[in-house]
Amino acid sequence: MRQTLRVTGESLLTIGAVILLFVAYLLWGSALRAASAQRQFTNELNEQWLHGPHPGSATRGDIIHMLPERFSVATGQPFAFIRIPAFGQDWRFTVIQGTDLAQLNVSPGHVPGTGWPGQRGNFAVAGHRVTSGNPFWSLPSLKDGDLIYIQTRLNDFTYRVTGKRWVSPSDLSVLDAVPGHPGQPPAKRLITLITCDPAWTGTYRVIVSGVLIAARPR
Repeated sequence: MRQTLRVTGESLLTIGAVILLFVAYLLWGSALRAASAQRQFTNELNEQWLHGPHPGSATRGDIIHMLPERFSVATGQPFAFIRIPAFGQDWRFTVIQGTDLAQLNVSPGHVPGTGWPGQRGNFAVAGHRVTSGNPFWSLPSLKDGDLIYIQTRLNDFTYRVTGKRWVSPSDLSVLDAVPGHPGQPPAKRLITLITCDPAWTGTYRVIVSGVLIAARPR
């Protein structure tokens, strides 16, 4: 009996240690990996933008000013910065192309098939709620009127939060160019931010919606 209890106790201690190490990796190891990737992406964008072609002169359209911009980005490559002041003065991440785990484990990602920054339609970005630096940890706390800044090679875009809701993971209507109206031609320039809720689960998706209110050449 004593031998059995000792073996059982040692086994439970080993299992507990493994679980603690795994949780530590999820919280700190993945954060270190994501931070390293963010530095690399930031350096990559700064280098590209510094030595890229001169953008030319600004054009005017509707109520916003911006430079015409086309996006051709490979999966896993950065193309923009996202900044949300409500998350803190130092909160800033790159946005890369793609939303598979390989991409979301290092950065918020642009949902393939949705619109691009500043363009008519729905620019959708997904990010982890926890792990990988917890980029969208505070997404459920955003309120109507909060601002979201997107910076691309040519332009600075300002979006204003207009709504928030919770949907099931299978609800893909939030990704439509006009959310909830598949096939309808878009008239507005929208942004959709997506993460999981509750934390550590995939039970629901938090959907934060916004509309472009300003744009200017970077």
